[in-house]
Amino acid sequence: MSHDQVIKQMREDLEQLGNEVRNGPRHEARSILVSATAGTAFALAVFWVAFKFLA
Repeated sequence: MSHDQVIKQMREDLEQLGNEVRNGPRHEARSILVSATAGTAFALAVFWVAFKFLA
């Protein structure tokens, strides 16, 4: 996954999470899944940046 793809995915996940927060969670499990996905995308982006600059 390229850096641009990671950032695009992270933005999409964060946008979806923002929509969930604004509209109120309809299903708690979905809200948890969105949060986990956003966290995972962020962690992958940080890992990729660290790997590129430190390796």
